[in-house]
Amino acid sequence: MSKILLAGHRPFAIGSKRSCYVHPSNHNLCIKVLSNTCGKHDGIVAQQLEVDDYSVLQRCERSALFDHIPRFEGTVETDLGLGIVSQLLRDVDGEISQNLAKLLQKQGLTPELVKAIDKLKQWLHEQHLLTRDTGPHNIVAMRVANSKWHLVIIEGWINRKFRWLHYRSTHLATYLINRQLRKFDRRMEYLITTK
Repeated sequence: MSKILLAGHRPFAIGSKRSCYVHPSNHNLCIKVLSNTCGKHDGIVAQQLEVDDYSVLQRCERSALFDHIPRFEGTVETDLGLGIVSQLLRDVDGEISQNLAKLLQKQGLTPELVKAIDKLKQWLHEQHLLTRDTGPHNIVAMRVANSKWHLVIIEGWINRKFRWLHYRSTHLATYLINRQLRKFDRRMEYLITTK
């Protein structure tokens, strides 16, 4: 199978470890490859961790688990290295959705965003999901109607230290998720007050 050519395309997003491209033959899919700024070893580990996370989550066989996680479509070989293929999140008008951090800095915390954030928090508790980093930069805000939002966590879904938590509900799980969400709230507040 021939490699997918990405080098001639511009990424729509660049993170600390990965660059994200629109799949050349399917505009509803995203391909994540290692960024030039990422050390090769760290990047390979990060790519494998994401694939492993998807594998763990898929084995849970709980459809609601993917209500706020993009669909995983496998891996591909590209001219920029191994690519992770997943659902590309788009707004109702077809534009690529932006991350929550940018949205908060642009428009602040609207009542509609508060509803979407509350729904995401409730889902994290229901799924007993303690992520590695539920930061506003790791959450994409999809505009699904004129002023209605749906939030999706795009990476870092499983905190490996407490990997077993998403299998069961415990007081420890509730405590750790609440602690993580308090940190998330502080980061949101910082973004809003420094815009």
